[in-house]
Amino acid sequence: MTKWQDFSASADGQLARENFICSAGELGLILVRGDDAADFLQNQLSNDVYQLDESRFQVSSFSTPKGRLLGVFRIIRVSNGYLLVTARAMVVPLLERLFRYILRADVSLADATDYFARIALQSDMPEVVSHASLAPEPGAVYQDDKIVSLQLAPLESQRRYLVFGLDADAAIALWQALAEHLAVTGFASWRLAEIRAGMPTIYPATAEEFVLQMANLNALGGVSFDKGCYPGQEIVARMQYLGKLKRRMFLAELETAELPQPGDELVTPGKSEADGSGKVVDAEFAGDGRCLMLYIARIDRAEAGALELLDQPGVAIRDLELPYPLTA
Repeated sequence: MTKWQDFSASADGQLARENFICSAGELGLILVRGDDAADFLQNQLSNDVYQLDESRFQVSSFSTPKGRLLGVFRIIRVSNGYLLVTARAMVVPLLERLFRYILRADVSLADATDYFARIALQSDMPEVVSHASLAPEPGAVYQDDKIVSLQLAPLESQRRYLVFGLDADAAIALWQALAEHLAVTGFASWRLAEIRAGMPTIYPATAEEFVLQMANLNALGGVSFDKGCYPGQEIVARMQYLGKLKRRMFLAELETAELPQPGDELVTPGKSEADGSGKVVDAEFAGDGRCLMLYIARIDRAEAGALELLDQPGVAIRDLELPYPLTA
């Protein structure tokens, strides 16, 4: 995919909140193949893989036996297996973990990242959203022998898409057709959109920090409570049916020139060291000296406004409404 890499290297621009297209080079892909691929994923991931077909994708996650998130995925069923879309920085550590569970199963796992052109875009323009290679509705997948596209949950009037191209020429042609109408920008625009959408990303700094309900994955359709066992399932079920959720993910706005990083600590005001109040999930600049941030924290402290960043104690955290209802 060298031709695509050379082409996309120059695809960058200013931050945009609507009607943009960008190279999604920070996304990674894991390909799972083999006669036992569906059974393998069903036994490892939080959602019901048996419900997938090639026309719909699924949000899911992989956790430790103690229920701590190792990764969050969008899963696509393709003709020769399954594609797991996640943060590129997580592909190698996730593969190392997943390999442990193969045993005698007929399953192969591979880093497929560099075999695909990766594009993200967002638009409400009829000439864009009607393109034949873009999935027709939220949750849907479009596939042919060169292009796979997903339509994600919208942000206000803006439809959002991820596109994966197996053929560099086809991917470049699609990009050029869409870019006639859209602003070409960098991946920061997509990262900001994912934060605004309340979609958590797990990075190396936050792996094994959160249970899936804390990351709102139950509200995002990322878990099935009716399927069989998977690593961490007992913890997840106990929290759902017997416990009271004490931490969850919030969306916030900050005025700062220093971007918070995944894993940064949130503390009660006046604390000079971590006190277990919360951690940053993701953050991105939003323009005009502001940034948007997803963070997971103790609900009582967040709702009381009794939190600040350990490394930026003077910066106010203003919570915003998430774009989906919480189920717990």
